[in-house]
Amino acid sequence: MLRFLKGLLISFGVLFLVLVVGAVVGLRYVANQWQPEPLPEHMVLSLTLKPELRETSVGALPFENVFNPGSPSLLDLVNILKAASEDERVQGLFLDLSAADVRPAEAQELREAISRFRASGRFVQAYADSLEGNGGISTYHLATGAESIALQPSGLLDIRGISLSTPFFGEALEKLGIEADFRTRHEYKGAAASMTSAAFPPPIRQNYRRLVDSLYAGIAADIATARRLSPSSVNGLIDTAPLTAGEAKSNGLIDQMLYRDQAIDAARARADGARLVPLTRYWNDADTENDDETPTRIAVIAVDGPIVRGRAPLFARDRQAAAQSIVDTVEDARKDTRVKAIILRVSSPGGSYVASDTILHALSAARADGMPIIVSMSDMAASGGYFVALAADHVVAHPNTITGSIGVVSGKLNLSGFLGEYGVRTDSVSAGRNADMFSMTKPFSADESARLDAVLDTIYEDFTTKVATARRLGPAEIDAAARGRVWSGEDAKRIGLVDVLGGYAEAEGLARDAAGIAPETRTALVAYPEPRQDLNAFVTALEDGEIGESVSRLDALLTFIRYRGIIESVLNSTGGDRIDASAPPINVR
Repeated sequence: MLRFLKGLLISFGVLFLVLVVGAVVGLRYVANQWQPEPLPEHMVLSLTLKPELRETSVGALPFENVFNPGSPSLLDLVNILKAASEDERVQGLFLDLSAADVRPAEAQELREAISRFRASGRFVQAYADSLEGNGGISTYHLATGAESIALQPSGLLDIRGISLSTPFFGEALEKLGIEADFRTRHEYKGAAASMTSAAFPPPIRQNYRRLVDSLYAGIAADIATARRLSPSSVNGLIDTAPLTAGEAKSNGLIDQMLYRDQAIDAARARADGARLVPLTRYWNDADTENDDETPTRIAVIAVDGPIVRGRAPLFARDRQAAAQSIVDTVEDARKDTRVKAIILRVSSPGGSYVASDTILHALSAARADGMPIIVSMSDMAASGGYFVALAADHVVAHPNTITGSIGVVSGKLNLSGFLGEYGVRTDSVSAGRNADMFSMTKPFSADESARLDAVLDTIYEDFTTKVATARRLGPAEIDAAARGRVWSGEDAKRIGLVDVLGGYAEAEGLARDAAGIAPETRTALVAYPEPRQDLNAFVTALEDGEIGESVSRLDALLTFIRYRGIIESVLNSTGGDRIDASAPPINVR
């Protein structure tokens, strides 16, 4: 029966593939015959910023770049604004932030790109129907990079500040008879605190207090400067938020109360009635990167998401920085003769220590082979996300980047008491004294506890030694920077963990210097691995008679579906990596 169903599904699958091929070939023919209307000679670009920006346009799913072409990444936006600032046809930008939910360092990256765009003589009109909810103050921080801000008359300006919070399950677990036995190196490492405590332990609270104050101070200072207000006025307005549109305007935080159509008309009037062109269309149609004019490339490789071992799965559910995929990408960039330097763009809370070390080794080998490595930190580059930066010639971070967290954590939940309450007993037979060391139905034995502590001590010593060597820090300096502390980019520079404050522009300048690129030579920041032409490759494979391979893939998919439940239950029971080098699960608003 299973064989019959498998054959039937494969038949349907092949038929579907043939239909897709026919549709794609037909669309390709039509596209080749159709010539799009050329871009106007005078235009205002419009960008509706969506939440969940990717660092680069390298998609996690097959065909993502084909079926979702209207979602530029953070790197795309930086490149597009740079190209537009050099295009005489572009007069300005209409920036709609109604749906935006940007994190602090992302806001700084885009704000700096907008400032460079404005410095070329173009204008930027920011608009939102309402700025409220998560990320409100960060999104408003981005808006202050524009010369004019409009809010719908019924909208709110929700800039209540920055809150860092996490739920604590320590007391609840204790009442349930569940023991949370997690070990950290050292007292500031907060990744497991929510499982072991009822509130922030004093050292972690002190560290987080410093982090929140640093992030808040930088944002408030930028708002005060951009809006020509005193710092005390800005602090007072933040403390009384959320503000109505009328209150925001009367206090100088916005310039106009307009509906979207009115704000668009105002932007077009600034450009003598120039046409409004979606930035995504300009992105697709404009010659923003001419390989003949800019053969010199600086590869941008993203470490985006938790760091895990192995390669990224074909259909990944969530973003993750898979070590072997990143190693392969580094190797591809090394082999590309057009690439003169690598910018490693890190947006990660960390993860597997082994995976982080795998990435570090590949970057160190590339640097030893003469490839300059510049690390550019995005919103978070902590723990394992900081560890991978140790191979860099220079480390760049935004003032609002969250970094550091130099430490390690491991442990488990012991459910034996909870299960015993309900009459559940477990038994096991094992070979090897520590075979069931991480079993959640028993506590650590004395020997297991000692072994775990020894491993954590070794990893922490390796981590701090490598940081001290790479950053040229003495014993007292590394102890003051490490022990699990998290830092803002501003503070990380002060204590020697970061070299330069800034984003892509500063990283590109450092990459050019490190690679010895002449000032007159044009360079392009290009995401690696380069976006796959999925449909083209797919059609080509089928045109070459590779149906058999496609059938094999369908057969493998069916086999995967059959055993998926078993595989997931095994993974859930093992718990994945036992030693974690991740940042604390914090939520910055």
